[in-house]
Amino acid sequence: MQDMPDQTQRMLDYYGLARDPFGEDVDAAVFSGVAERSDTVEQLKHLLTFSPQDCLMMAPAEGGKRHLAREVLRRFDDEWRVAWLDAGSASQLDLICRELIGQLGLGLRVDSDTASLFRNIADAVAQRTADGENFLMIVEHADRWSGEVQSWVQSLHTLATQPDLRIRQLWLAESATAIEQAGNDELWFVLVLEAFSEADAAGYLRDRFAAAGHLDAVPIDTRDIARLNDLAHGLPGHLNQVVSDYLIAGTFKTTERQQGFPLTHLIAGSAVVTLLVLVFLYSRGGDEPVPAGALREPDTQVATANSEVQQRLAEAVARVEARQQDATVNADDAPTPADAPPVPVTEPPAAPAREEPPAEPDSAPEPEDNTPVPEPAPEPAAPEPTTAAAADALPNWLAAASDSQYSLQLLGVRDRAAIVRLIEDQADPDQFGIVTTQLDSRPWHVLVYGLYPDSATARADIPNLPDDFSGQSPWARNVADLKATAIQNN
Repeated sequence: MQDMPDQTQRMLDYYGLARDPFGEDVDAAVFSGVAERSDTVEQLKHLLTFSPQDCLMMAPAEGGKRHLAREVLRRFDDEWRVAWLDAGSASQLDLICRELIGQLGLGLRVDSDTASLFRNIADAVAQRTADGENFLMIVEHADRWSGEVQSWVQSLHTLATQPDLRIRQLWLAESATAIEQAGNDELWFVLVLEAFSEADAAGYLRDRFAAAGHLDAVPIDTRDIARLNDLAHGLPGHLNQVVSDYLIAGTFKTTERQQGFPLTHLIAGSAVVTLLVLVFLYSRGGDEPVPAGALREPDTQVATANSEVQQRLAEAVARVEARQQDATVNADDAPTPADAPPVPVTEPPAAPAREEPPAEPDSAPEPEDNTPVPEPAPEPAAPEPTTAAAADALPNWLAAASDSQYSLQLLGVRDRAAIVRLIEDQADPDQFGIVTTQLDSRPWHVLVYGLYPDSATARADIPNLPDDFSGQSPWARNVADLKATAIQNN
């Protein structure tokens, strides 16, 4: 019986690959920027560097959160100290503190009570950040922490003497309903990774095969890529497994099929739907697999292949797809996770009597502000007219605005022309402006909207944004901050 490493090696030899396209070597060597993931990495790096908010990134299991977070780390310089925690294994407060102190090199004693430990961590980070270092904590599976643990870790944000002197936090989670304070936009910037489209899947596979040494094209028919992506629900981790099994299946000869396919080696780590593909394929006899050269052009139709095996591969996927659709119809009435009621937010248990809890660990207190409270819900002030294609680093209406006012930052991209086209399509383009900064020594263009007297009023207007920006999480930014960013970088 042939084990999985032998099967993988056979696939590499058959397709002329230098390494496994879905192995750790390729994970470390390539980052595919499809589905706007490259822009997402730049956005996260920008937010973690400059924003007073921490970042919460959400996607289903195998949705690519971990790989994207690793790419963010690769783009930070050596002045950043990073602690990576897995909430599934580090779930006790004392262990979390030990991990933070050790991974960040803070050199603190760990024999204090919980409240003192968190205060000491916040103070040490503030002092060393002021001296030029930066600190980042990444929390994988953050929704597995209890509400109490989440509140204590979030308190590192409010315990900082200044927002810029805190340890930055990037949490990875499958759902926001299990995250304390996820709806607090003073504390969190929430970002959701979208599933791959057919075009995204094709680009993603092309990048991985190129990194594995197959430079011509993806050795899979375009229509089969679409079907395999559907089977994987557009999740890159599942797509890796489904496509790997698909390619391994294509390398088996008739004699090996007659001996039976070693399904037991696929049960661990393979989706049921992947097994169905293989069962359908190997329940039928057949000829030799298609030579690799016959599959190199991604747009070649199955009917032109030089062997019936390629056609049977496509038919097998189609059959599984049909069976999966039938199962979906039968399950239509079942509640989905999106329909499930939200998890109620409860107050974290009180700390032991001997411990002094941090100031309001379960909420982010509003900063002190001696200015009068504004009247509720005024309309955003109309900025001075400006052309959508203005080339200045700061639009005229924003440059003339008071430093105490706020605007909504909608997105940031490298391609200024793309934002210009987006503005021109809006019903009221004069409400928009482009602030040009620099990121990694290259221009970074930020789209802003409207002027508001304070951040609360700006956030209150988010539901009224044009349809193109519905469902997003804009950032209420102080005008003085926008001006300083543009002036410093341009």
